[in-house]
Amino acid sequence: MNWLKIYERLVNTDTGFELSNDEKLRSTSFVSDILKNMGFEVRTSKASHIATFGEPPYVTLIGHLDTVFKKGEPSRRPFKKEGNVVKGPGVADMKGGVIVMLESLERFLNEKKKLSIAVVLNVDEEIGSPNGMFDHYEMAEKSWFCLSFETGRKDEAVVLERKGIASLKVSIIGESGHASLPNSGANALLEMSDKLVKLWNLSKGDLTVTPTICSSGYKINVIPDRADAMLDVRYSDIEQIKKLRVELESIFHNKLIEKTKTSYSLELKRPPMKKSELAEEVFEKAKIRLGKDIKGLSVSGGGDASFYAEKGVPSIDGLGIVGRWIHSPNEEAYLSTFESRVNLTIELLRVLEEYDSRK
Repeated sequence: MNWLKIYERLVNTDTGFELSNDEKLRSTSFVSDILKNMGFEVRTSKASHIATFGEPPYVTLIGHLDTVFKKGEPSRRPFKKEGNVVKGPGVADMKGGVIVMLESLERFLNEKKKLSIAVVLNVDEEIGSPNGMFDHYEMAEKSWFCLSFETGRKDEAVVLERKGIASLKVSIIGESGHASLPNSGANALLEMSDKLVKLWNLSKGDLTVTPTICSSGYKINVIPDRADAMLDVRYSDIEQIKKLRVELESIFHNKLIEKTKTSYSLELKRPPMKKSELAEEVFEKAKIRLGKDIKGLSVSGGGDASFYAEKGVPSIDGLGIVGRWIHSPNEEAYLSTFESRVNLTIELLRVLEEYDSRK
């Protein structure tokens, strides 16, 4: 497999968030063809290419093919190689990870291994996997281990633990009035400002509550009668969410501006990816065999491996090519890390096959 050529083709394939799942699945069907040529049976769901080799339970390798960029971004900023550095939309997050996965699978299967393997590549991860999560949950029920290929970290560390993700939406209704009379009407923006500070102050330890989007008002001399805000919530344990709900009730019950009315919703997007003893053990054996001191990290960013961890499937993430400045026009990945990431993945699969043979 000419992985660099496939890498370029994948980065230059438009899979931005504005495209439909059907469009993204059609344009990335060549990835399914690569898996078929390796001997996988492949099917396509509403959001994913799903491939299987052997019978369950599987070691399931996951990744996503979509990006955060607007439609047409690959045409404006195509794949570009500058020595060790490659640039382009999704080059690190996580099309580079998908290429690491494909190359690792080809080399591992060429060793005539018999490990049962599944692959799930969804196209809606960057919008929270609203359809892809059902594919992941389905495959989690058929899996005993998960390897995920999100962007590799500095010093080629991997991810053994991730936070869960939730979104908090707040809406406040007030009454309009003339801005020259600040006590007329009911200023929804002022009420929202007071609440956002209190919500931000709920961040403690592993829990973070971060305001990210806010809108209010339409004219400078009119007191705003509505304000809306979105907040990003990260958590490590469901007990934190239970306590957060109690604190939210208190904050939203008390008013700064009496005539305002507040409504809110807290939606859990992804569960936490809890650290697994078996995942740590497998990782330690693989890195010892490679003779490398690779770190296993706990991170705040969410990922689809959490759907597997929620079902009790031991998971290792961050196995993709190392890169930085993801989700930005400056996103880049480092080709010098490609071979070492492939070697790590293959060694993990070898260790897992040894565990599988003992079951």
